[in-house]
Parts: sequence; structure tokens; C-alpha cells
Amino acid sequence: MMEIGEKIKLARKEAGISQKELAERLQVYQKDISRWENGERTPSLEAFAQICRELKVSADEMLELK
Repeated sequence: MMEIGEKIKLARKEAGISQKELAERLQVYQKDISRWENGERTPSLEAFAQICRELKVSADEMLELK
């Protein structure tokens, strides 16, 4: 099972979006995206929901519930 950060990174790359672009869309720092993807930090529930919307991936998919 992949870590949530790895899933975020994979979904972001599949969507063709850079860390910078995702950060701008979420109104967070690029460093936040990097930390989430590297597993240094975990996004808040609100940020996670925004990530799913921006990357057009269901939370179920990201959490491997499906």
C-alpha cells in the first residue's frame, strides 16, 4: 500500500500539474506540497479534500478504499 504522499505525487503527475501550480490552486506554499509528497507532513482534511478536487481523484481512490 502506498503512503498518502506517494498517492498525491502520482495523482499530481498523472494530472500533468507541477507542485507550484498545485500550490497556487490550493493557496499554500510549494514547500507544503513537497512535504506532503515526501511524507514529512500530512495535509489537513480540508487540504486533502481540495487536493482530491483539483486532481480529479476520489478520496476513496487516494485512501485505497475502492
